[in-house]
Amino acid sequence: MRISTFDATYRPHRVARWVGAALVAGLLAGCGGDTITDPTEVQLGETMFVFVVNPLVNDANEAPVPEPGTARSGVDISVAGGPSGTTAAAGVLVLGPVAPGTRTVGVADPHGNAGEVALTIDEQDLREIAVAVDASGAAAMAEVVYRFGGEVVEITPAMTLAEVNNALARSNVIVFLRSGSYSGDLEFSGSNVTLFGEGAGGGNVTINGNVTVSGSSNRIRGARIAGDVEVSGSDAGISFSSVTGATSISGSDTVLLNNAFCGPVEIGGSGTFALGNAGMAPINAPSTGC
Repeated sequence: MRISTFDATYRPHRVARWVGAALVAGLLAGCGGDTITDPTEVQLGETMFVFVVNPLVNDANEAPVPEPGTARSGVDISVAGGPSGTTAAAGVLVLGPVAPGTRTVGVADPHGNAGEVALTIDEQDLREIAVAVDASGAAAMAEVVYRFGGEVVEITPAMTLAEVNNALARSNVIVFLRSGSYSGDLEFSGSNVTLFGEGAGGGNVTINGNVTVSGSSNRIRGARIAGDVEVSGSDAGISFSSVTGATSISGSDTVLLNNAFCGPVEIGGSGTFALGNAGMAPINAPSTGC
């Protein structure tokens, strides 16, 4: 039986280790086209795991990951001494609150395949774990780390474009966008900045413009971008977001996790990590659009 121990201490983005803040939902990663699932809300500041089970590996992926199994729904996941639950169609399950420390997580699919993964979580962290489970057992494929204890800068649609970009020009902050539409081009010129869109599925925030990511270790989480995305900075991450325009990745070690791309995606940087992204082979673009 495959047993995996996943080191969850924070390091830079390599193999999906990156920091941000707060609410979560999944994209249904089926080859016939994807839809945003019913939203799953995560409490800000509560220590929690979010599991993404058996996401398909995109052809553009360059990071070494275990081969995913076939089951997404009906997978039982339990945290030793803590909560448990079963995945629905999207293969996403939120479990919390959990006590901080190292936790043994049991994973069992409907076909009788099972295994354990050892995960470490800190106080007030939200950790998304992509997990593979098949006949060989369970193994962590990648993780995304959100530190709730960092500085949060709240942005509303009533604020000016200059105010939004000033927040994105800072470093080591979480830029929390309240629900609504934001017009104009955004630029991440700071480093270690997370743009987090309000709404569990991220669809409550729309950016009507282009997004440029030039600083290092920056992340976009839970936003609908009705324009183009250009990433030239290293260690960038885009997660649970959608892009209607073209996406160009030239920075190294970019992490793309469970996004929807309705325009062309061009990847020129090295070390790309890509799991469960619709609109990137072998997963079709969402039939409902972005």
